[in-house]
Amino acid sequence: MPTPSSAPRSSWPDSYESGLVDIFADLAELFGNPRSYGQIYGLLFAHETPLSMEDIARRLGISQGSASQGLRQLEAFGAVIKERNNGSRQALYTAKLEMKLLISGFLKERVIPRLESTESRIKALRASLPSASLRSQAQVSALSSMRFRLDRVAKWHRSARTVLPIARKILGGG
Repeated sequence: MPTPSSAPRSSWPDSYESGLVDIFADLAELFGNPRSYGQIYGLLFAHETPLSMEDIARRLGISQGSASQGLRQLEAFGAVIKERNNGSRQALYTAKLEMKLLISGFLKERVIPRLESTESRIKALRASLPSASLRSQAQVSALSSMRFRLDRVAKWHRSARTVLPIARKILGGG
């Protein structure tokens, strides 16, 4: 396989770009995000110069609606920078290249809200367990098992809540 320096100039930039697009699309899916978010980020990551939403949609073969939604979410994650082109109405986008910004943004936008939601759901499940006297040994055993498993989930949740601030601090996300 030719290296970028020995490959013809016309072929290796395309394989470089498509390779990065694929890598980031796979990573986006791994973390439960739409594949298009990773494709958009990968395309921007591959380019030194900013790209417009229209360029992104055209190069990736996605709708402008998908490109717009993906860019808004990537902005919320802190993964891209939106800038105006010399007073033009057209916005241009550039990828931030620091991994800690991506992870920190993902934690803030996705993980923290889910942890907060999980806490109230655990409380609701605990409250839904029967507290009245049970009639059979099987019911007592089943309730004991449910409480044990719910306690286990609550412990995992507390551990995640403990580790998350440390992870954010290490990553510079406050």
